[in-house]
Amino acid sequence: MKRSAMVAVMLLGMMLPAGRAAAAPGDYWVVGGDQAARRLIAFDPAAADWDSSPSVKWTWQPSVTPGRFTSDEVSAFGLIADFKLRELPSGAQSFVVAAGGGRGIAAVVSYPDGVRQWARVLPGNLHAAELLPDGNIAVAASAGGWVRVYASSQGPDATAYGEYRLTDAHAALWDPAIRRLWVIGQDFVTGQPILTALAVEGTLARPELREDTARRSVLPTPGGHDVYAHAHDPNKLWLTTGSAAYLYDKATKTFDAALPGGANRGAVKSIGNQPSGQIVQTQASSARCTYNTWCTDTVNFFAPAMTRTRTGAAFYKARVWSPYYGAVDRPLRGTVWSRTRSPSGTWDANAARIDGNGSISDVAVATLPDGSMHVLTVVPGSGVWDRTRSPSGTWDANAVRIDDNGTISRVSAAALPNGALHVQTVVPGAGVWDRTRSAAGVWDAGATKIDGNGAVGAVSAAALPNGALHVQTVVPGSGVWDRTRSAAGVWDAGATKIDDNGEAGAISAAALPNGTLHVQTVVPGSGVWNRARSSAGAWDAGATRIDDNGSVSRVSAAALPNGALHVQTVVPGAGVWDRGRNAAGVWDAGATKADGSGSVLEVTAAGTPEGGLHLLTLPDLS
Repeated sequence: MKRSAMVAVMLLGMMLPAGRAAAAPGDYWVVGGDQAARRLIAFDPAAADWDSSPSVKWTWQPSVTPGRFTSDEVSAFGLIADFKLRELPSGAQSFVVAAGGGRGIAAVVSYPDGVRQWARVLPGNLHAAELLPDGNIAVAASAGGWVRVYASSQGPDATAYGEYRLTDAHAALWDPAIRRLWVIGQDFVTGQPILTALAVEGTLARPELREDTARRSVLPTPGGHDVYAHAHDPNKLWLTTGSAAYLYDKATKTFDAALPGGANRGAVKSIGNQPSGQIVQTQASSARCTYNTWCTDTVNFFAPAMTRTRTGAAFYKARVWSPYYGAVDRPLRGTVWSRTRSPSGTWDANAARIDGNGSISDVAVATLPDGSMHVLTVVPGSGVWDRTRSPSGTWDANAVRIDDNGTISRVSAAALPNGALHVQTVVPGAGVWDRTRSAAGVWDAGATKIDGNGAVGAVSAAALPNGALHVQTVVPGSGVWDRTRSAAGVWDAGATKIDDNGEAGAISAAALPNGTLHVQTVVPGSGVWNRARSSAGAWDAGATRIDDNGSVSRVSAAALPNGALHVQTVVPGAGVWDRGRNAAGVWDAGATKADGSGSVLEVTAAGTPEGGLHLLTLPDLS
């Protein structure tokens, strides 16, 4: 089955929220931003008459009561420019909206009840908005000449923002596959019409924007307008300019104007497609709309062709009302690949795929004293699976399911000196659990809850040479905690906070042969920090920054028998890097690129008894 067809099948089979329509099975409602009526209107595209009451499925406009908007914000909501529905990691749905003019409004609003979650009245003729997965909002302003990310995650009236200067900024679209924000406009210096991607860095409270210049393309025609994700192909973007519409290939950086059904037209203000493949557009038409010169009362559909008209409406844009950023972003998933570094320090030229299940969302690895290796994978909806590599290097043909809890989100693993294997799992809202495999190869019948904090977002583990096990957890807004299981098998009554930085994200840990423990944390916008615990049990007073790349998204660590420590980092769009610390405690001056794939989602690593290193990556299938 072709990749695009496989994704389409996946989409059609997913459980989807209210918003499903259908002109074709699996398609969504279409929402128009009616500037004349000053409201969003969701239509069933299967309904031929959009003037009829049954065709209207949902409407919204800001209000003081019960919407909790201020009267000033309500009055600024006029020239509706953009709106997108998004599902956050919590499962809740919100939409963003931007209304332009000399004085407009950008807002984050709960869906479907329409309550204000964040809003600001802004000048600059707002043209686009996007809700990022972390809860912050991106806004593009054409007259303002900027793209901003506001810290809306920090409260309903947060004012902090990061800015990128872009003349005639018109679009903002988050791309989860590369973790970039696509924007369109003109280069601030040269005036060239461009499509480019921005890295969102800094912290949640103080976002920063940086152009990923390798992804910049000059538009084939001027007047860049809309950018939107393709419903089937994660490598494609819909794009419009003043005179044409295109499909953009992210890999080849080419623009294809040969759109099906005659969908390549000028003056197209919005474009997208349904899961069925049908294209949805609005095109400015003074013949179709007398309210202004940039609107229309009609939404056009292509392949198959049809039109839907709302008498008296002034649609600038119409959106397919899908909560997804793209084809496969809920959550991002991939397959597992292994690359080896020999004891002499040479990396394999190529990686080998060791698990072809494309539904894996997280991965962990541990090496037992006998040299066998266990790779643990999380398959959402299915549970946790274990695949083993023998000491001679042969992988089992199949994985064994060791936990059938389909809600597990994260996994970590550590091997004890006695040959036992401990696997930790995070169950959102419930806490952290530990399951053991004995040295004889027998899994415990059930798992033990070792942390009841349902807010844990990440977990890591490491075993000391004395047989003690340490499990670290990240609690967003609180910091990093460490819980210990003694060599006798007794868990501490409580955890110890080892880092109070509430912005810490990803985490990893490794124990050295001398009994020291090293824990690495990723702080967005700041880099990677390492905190050590001595063999006597004393934690360093502070952490040491070992990588100042603020774009790092994931981290892993592995200890070698000679006392060296290796830390791996994922830089979205750039690959996976490895930095070593020798037995004397000296870090390498720089990192070595261990994997050039820019789509890696997760990374994990383990040393081997002979001094080798195995690096496992989870690249996104898109």
